[in-house]
Amino acid sequence: MKALVILGPTAAGKSRIALELSEIYGGEIVCIDSRTVYRRIDVGTAKPSPSDRGRIPHHMLDLLELNQKCDAAWFAKEARESVRDICGRGKLPILVGGAGFYLRAVLHGLFNLDLYNHKREEFSESMEGVPTDKLYRRLQGIDTESCLRIHRNDRYRIIRALEIFELSGKTMSEHIRDQENDEQFKLEAVKIGLNSEREIIHSRINRRTRNMIERGWIEEVQRLINEGVDPQWPGMQTIGYHEIISYLSGEIDLPLCIEKISAATRQYAKRQLTWFRKEEGVEWLDIAEDEPLSDIPMILDKKGSNW
Repeated sequence: MKALVILGPTAAGKSRIALELSEIYGGEIVCIDSRTVYRRIDVGTAKPSPSDRGRIPHHMLDLLELNQKCDAAWFAKEARESVRDICGRGKLPILVGGAGFYLRAVLHGLFNLDLYNHKREEFSESMEGVPTDKLYRRLQGIDTESCLRIHRNDRYRIIRALEIFELSGKTMSEHIRDQENDEQFKLEAVKIGLNSEREIIHSRINRRTRNMIERGWIEEVQRLINEGVDPQWPGMQTIGYHEIISYLSGEIDLPLCIEKISAATRQYAKRQLTWFRKEEGVEWLDIAEDEPLSDIPMILDKKGSNW
């Protein structure tokens, strides 16, 4: 099986390029994103529009309710099934997104780790009442690689990473490196990364944040709150939603809300690039160029005539 991967930081233009490549190569898009997999959060996740989804089939969107947890093992299983289906119909899967850990799980598999339930319960109880920032600092001292993909406010994944280390004696990152590839899932992937100078990325992020506000992000959050959505649900642990809730409650004004969202997104983009720089075999393109899309056919030609 063959696939094309478009990776890079948020706001780099991955979705637009993926759409155009899908039309050129007869592809379908597999969204590698742990946020767009949730229903009802559309504006704040920059989810593909209905017109784009009508233009090209998209997979891995709107699969979970906001109160459900999304983990890499489940995500990889579902995404791999989508890839198999697309390939089986003679189409090209185009994997696009910025979730580096999820992408690695899809391409290379994810370790299976059996831990005794009673030990997990004991560990979970020991974590109760411990501040999230303290847990994150503990994880930083144990597994810095996992900290690149886990947000410092993501209590569930922080505890999971600590649990794996405490109960198995090895970090989550070590387990991942030791994993064996799924012999039933052989995927020849060409990986294209989008990047540019930091100032350009930051400018794109700032502009996109303002555009999302203008397109109704605040109204989307207000509607969710009115419908009884709990801000602590897993799907609401998405950059920007808590900041907008703070604005709606009068804790901060709109300019500060926008700046907090932009700052958090810029920090996330930095973590994405740090992660992707360790990904092997990526052909990097500079999004500052007028049309990076024009370089991609040449890259594929170098990979062989089957593209």
